[in-house]
Amino acid sequence: MNVFLNPEIAHSYDDYYQSDFGKQVDNIEQDIIGALIKELRGSEMLELGCGTGHWSNYFVKKGFSVTGIDISNAMLDIAMNKKVNARLKIGDAQNIPFRDQSVQIISSITMLEFVDDQDKVINEIWRVLKKDGWLILGCLNKNSIIGINKQHDESFRDATFLSVTDIKAKLEKFEILQIKSGVYLTTDYQILDGKEANKDVEPVFIGILAQKK
Repeated sequence: MNVFLNPEIAHSYDDYYQSDFGKQVDNIEQDIIGALIKELRGSEMLELGCGTGHWSNYFVKKGFSVTGIDISNAMLDIAMNKKVNARLKIGDAQNIPFRDQSVQIISSITMLEFVDDQDKVINEIWRVLKKDGWLILGCLNKNSIIGINKQHDESFRDATFLSVTDIKAKLEKFEILQIKSGVYLTTDYQILDGKEANKDVEPVFIGILAQKK
């Protein structure tokens, strides 16, 4: 079961982004995604797992016209109350409610970890994307300190994190153009990004830009 279907967890989701730690991590992740999409000009985008609209807002500010789908009514209610400037609706990434080859850009930030069947989602993305269409993914690294300790976190316990190797295998039909990573944490969750000490630490966040060829 997707943990974010739980209204209590959904309603506390945005609290993370208000914390000092959450703000720092968010800035790093946005820098990573921003670097990946810098050559993509404003266009129609389908965002899978839009949740409370946090990333929807980001993509809108970058000039994209966003349609977001999420399986959680509780998360979508929050996004709608925030008046996110995107089209938001209920939808399952495992059965994307769009026609074959109808979308030029698909984004999904830290959603794949929480679905029942990751391969089905990837196949659906392939089906819906136009030829030469773009996929922007943000994934949580199973080899990071958060991945190693995820059983202690209610939100992450039942999630399936991925390594770079896992992602490459799942996207074997795509041409992976760029992979950028960040959010390097010590064992006590101190942020090391920008410090020499991060070279031996596995990053938490993996950003991917891929294209359907």
